[in-house]
Amino acid sequence: MVVSHRGDWRYAPENSLQAIQRCIDLGVDVIELDFRLTKDGYLVAMHDETVDRTTNGKGRVSDLTLEEIKKLRLKNACGVRHSRQQVPTLEEVMNLVKGKVMVNLDKTESRWVREAYEVLKKTGTTDHAIFKGNDDFEVMKEKYGTLMDSIIYMPKLWPGNKEVRAYRETYENTIDPFYYETLFDSERAETFAIIQDLKKDGDGFLAIALWDDLCAGRTDEVALLEGPEKAWGWLIEQGADGIMTDRPEELLKYLKSKGLRN
Repeated sequence: MVVSHRGDWRYAPENSLQAIQRCIDLGVDVIELDFRLTKDGYLVAMHDETVDRTTNGKGRVSDLTLEEIKKLRLKNACGVRHSRQQVPTLEEVMNLVKGKVMVNLDKTESRWVREAYEVLKKTGTTDHAIFKGNDDFEVMKEKYGTLMDSIIYMPKLWPGNKEVRAYRETYENTIDPFYYETLFDSERAETFAIIQDLKKDGDGFLAIALWDDLCAGRTDEVALLEGPEKAWGWLIEQGADGIMTDRPEELLKYLKSKGLRN
């Protein structure tokens, strides 16, 4: 499984509809996107708390209305401010991906699950979105109650999680997730050791190949500089069923060359 980080942001502005369409055209399985809530209650695709880095505007998303955000234009990966593209809403994103690809919802986590779920119901895409987070199940259940039974939820296994094995066991005994986003800064990390438990239980392991402390240094950059076997191949050998990448086209080509894609 190939998960593209913020869309194909080297091709188009991150979290933009064009970056999403590029992923659809490439044939990725899941697109990881970030969403934040505007002042007037709309979820928009934005990684940062402010619009400063990725648009030609300034200000916190939470202080701006949707109308104000729609007046802005996105920057590309080099920071060029003259894109014609706007910041999309979650509703626009889900209408675009419907019937084509799944979305990994980042930044909603334990804050805007209800708001996001309402959009998914409106667009008929509740089966197209993966919620995720690193809060304990008890925290999520207290916040969202029976809604946890209606969404696809992927817990994060982080090296910083306290009692990470107990954390996972609670999820196994409740909603029994089909995938865990698993981060490990080294092969000595407890989360790395847990991978063997995931495989025994038939659970999916999503590796994050973005930067060193997420995957013990087996990053996209290593794949490009030293060869994909040193990075993506190694993660697959450890049992990864999916890889989140900033290089979706290259990863797809590699997986096809190994007979791991149709």
